[in-house]
Amino acid sequence: MAYAQPGRYWLRDETEHERALAYLTTGTAYQLTLHDENTRYVLVAYPPGATS
Repeated sequence: MAYAQPGRYWLRDETEHERALAYLTTGTAYQLTLHDENTRYVLVAYPPGATS
């Protein structure tokens, strides 16, 4: 799955998982930017109950 390549590292990045959890548990949105040769992806996760 070539389209999944930009995010594969995130699955094994324990430090980044902890950072995401810290943001979300304090009520702050977590943003992750992924990129490949031609495209940039910006993913945002909001904690439960938050409004964008």
